[in-house]
Amino acid sequence: MPVHTSPSLSGRMLAFLLLSAASALACSVPVFRYALEHWEADPFQAIVYHRGALTAEQQKQITALKPPADAAESANLSVTTVDVAAEMSPDHAEIWKQQPQDSELPHVVLRYPRSTGVREDILTTPLARAAALNLTDSPVRQEILQRLGEGQSAVWVLLESGDAALDDGAAKLLQDRLDYLMGVLTLPELDNQDIANGLVSVGQDELRLEFSLVRVSRKDAKESALISTLMGSEKDLSEWTKEPMVFPVFGRGRALYALIGKGIRAETIEEAATFLIGKCSCQVKEQNPGIDLLFTADWKKLAKGSPLLDRELPDLTELAKTSEPVTVRTSPEGTVVSMTIPIPPWVMMGGMALVLMAAGFLWKKR
Repeated sequence: MPVHTSPSLSGRMLAFLLLSAASALACSVPVFRYALEHWEADPFQAIVYHRGALTAEQQKQITALKPPADAAESANLSVTTVDVAAEMSPDHAEIWKQQPQDSELPHVVLRYPRSTGVREDILTTPLARAAALNLTDSPVRQEILQRLGEGQSAVWVLLESGDAALDDGAAKLLQDRLDYLMGVLTLPELDNQDIANGLVSVGQDELRLEFSLVRVSRKDAKESALISTLMGSEKDLSEWTKEPMVFPVFGRGRALYALIGKGIRAETIEEAATFLIGKCSCQVKEQNPGIDLLFTADWKKLAKGSPLLDRELPDLTELAKTSEPVTVRTSPEGTVVSMTIPIPPWVMMGGMALVLMAAGFLWKKR
């Protein structure tokens, strides 16, 4: 790749650092596949507020909020009971203070993973109703799981507005564009070293470039928890209740971001699709766009479980020791100069740190 630099040593060194870091962090595995195999879903929080001892029936309802720990399928949900008659932690006390004073006890507050930075409640409801809502599962989520487990790159969830003309128009535009993209986009070629290092457990022939659409009515009571989670996943989405929304869902149930109303167009669909099937340039989940959703699943099984999935990701320091030299080409004042420079480990790690800090800063500024 041509790199235009100033003649100064510091300028050339910065270019070398950035190139080294990009080389170390680059990965030939598509984003959707890397996410499915390696990005653990962050846990949501269900806080059960009660007063005094819980009855046997209430204990049973709390247990029903998520599958038991020894179940084959697990949910990314932590359940905590808090007695309002006893001393509460500052966090739990603050959340309780925000609840209606006449809240029926036991009372469940469902909240996003702490890692998201979203501090608004997803929903609040009496315990008996929360157990009936089945917070961690639903028919649409089962359909998404099946499709992702079959190897689809992403399932595009169309959250309908209730206006049939708008919803049908958005669905047609989306489906037509996805059909087109599946015919013209191509998946990256897997690098043999990435396979050997355990970054992917399948071969090139097992990767699928496939998108599908699923429609969800906002009036579907069985999907109320999913709908509430999607609507609160980004600031101000609740202001767009009269517009259809599209959420590409990939990996272990991660929603990329929302396309809304007139924002559902060919360019934005292609941008999202290209990101999802492109090379995973940063393996740190938090440095990528998106928010995890609440699912009950055995993700490793859905990823076509392999011994490779149980391996630790490679130590990038060790990879740096054996990395190939990087050839840098500069052309100041029209003169082309080629240099082959071995990258020492300290440069590799320093460059990685710079790129991660820069990526984090840019993402926060979005």
